[in-house]
Amino acid sequence: MCKPSTLFACAALICPAPLPAAAQWAPATSCDQDAGYELENCLKDAIASADASLNAAYRKALSAIEADDQTSVDDKASWTAELQAAERAWIAFRDANCKFELIGAEWHDGSGTTSAQQACVLAMTLQRADELTRRYSAN
Repeated sequence: MCKPSTLFACAALICPAPLPAAAQWAPATSCDQDAGYELENCLKDAIASADASLNAAYRKALSAIEADDQTSVDDKASWTAELQAAERAWIAFRDANCKFELIGAEWHDGSGTTSAQQACVLAMTLQRADELTRRYSAN
């Protein structure tokens, strides 16, 4: 039991103050050896490459649906529409999750904000391309 003289110390142990957000997150990339504008340019190029990989994976997924001989034409159309809707929703999620203002708040608008935002887009895009490739390579 806490005595009145130690009540504050007991309350601090029971209900600690919330910790500041430790959101200095940025996934590792091949651009990590760079800094400043070189880092931003490298990440920009890496995002373009990741977008190309994602587009290729998406096209392969659509081709896999079309080539599926166990699915009717109507079901293929529905499947394709569902994949298109999922991809649009995923893009909206990625863009919201990696929004500059969100990353900026997490980084306290520090000098790494732009690179962190780009790294977020890069990581999520690579993950989605890999996901689509794995999901549709078995079909």
